Amino acid sequence: MCLLPTFLPAANAQQASTASPSIVFISPEQIKDIGEQVTLNCSIANVKNYIVGWQKSNRDRTKESNIISLGVQLAVTEDRFRLNFTKENNAANYVLEIHDIVNTDAGLYECQIQVNSTSKITKTVELQVRHPPMLLENQHTNTLTKAEGEDAQLVCRAEGYPRPTISWRREYNAILPIGGQTFTGNELRLNGLRREDRGTYYCTADNGVGRADTKTITLEVEFAPVIRVPRPKVAQALDYDIDVECVVQAFPAPAISWYRDGKQIHNGGSYSISQIGSPDDVTTSVVKIHSVAAEHYGDYVCKATNKVGQAEARLNLFESVIPVTL
Repeated sequence: MCLLPTFLPAANAQQASTASPSIVFISPEQIKDIGEQVTLNCSIANVKNYIVGWQKSNRDRTKESNIISLGVQLAVTEDRFRLNFTKENNAANYVLEIHDIVNTDAGLYECQIQVNSTSKITKTVELQVRHPPMLLENQHTNTLTKAEGEDAQLVCRAEGYPRPTISWRREYNAILPIGGQTFTGNELRLNGLRREDRGTYYCTADNGVGRADTKTITLEVEFAPVIRVPRPKVAQALDYDIDVECVVQAFPAPAISWYRDGKQIHNGGSYSISQIGSPDDVTTSVVKIHSVAAEHYGDYVCKATNKVGQAEARLNLFESVIPVTL
């Protein structure tokens, strides 16, 4: 905190007195709402000709202090600030008024007596301003990506007065990985992630003043493909069309390929391959075989690969006497 500019008092009979100046009263902590006004009083005994001033700093004193007044003069230009000075005998009152309070007025207000160029006498009063919660930016983005089995830490921090309470929930109020539908705290720790843990999480800050503030964090969980074959055995008569399919769940989205007798099959000729995406990281891959011929019968392999791993599943197409209607 900076010292007020030094104005050394001239030698006179009063200063020759052995009584030192002191702050005999300062207002207690003040709690106000935005738009209200506050009065901060600092009473000085044996004031003599010493310079008295007010200055403000933030609560954690991480920023440079701002001088509000020097002696009987305001050092700020905003007309919301007023300084009233009274003196009787050798006692003085320095009363700082702040009108139409705003959020940034909150902080520590220090009354100072400048004794000499290197020392001062001080007392401090804190002004708290009630204001709605506001969530601060996260250390990570709104999307957090982790591999299955890893740990995740979802973090939300908020400012506001009174100090906001932060709570967590999942989309549709689904059960949290740690149990229960809600969790209270700045950090939601998820250990040993499972694919079922992926999805949307909401952190909400509330302090009973104004509206609560809510932020969304999407948790992505990477996992290797898992393949399901709805029809492991498929029948069709010669010269009729037929679909064979596999359903793949994976994140990130997998590359899906099909094989017949160890050779990859592609779009064109007898085959039309399509893929259909759906929620929950599910992709359905369909191979339509046009006008089934004898060489089309046999085993087909669906293979899915992503950065985490790969999987494959097999199905069999065999001949039927009666055509199967698609």
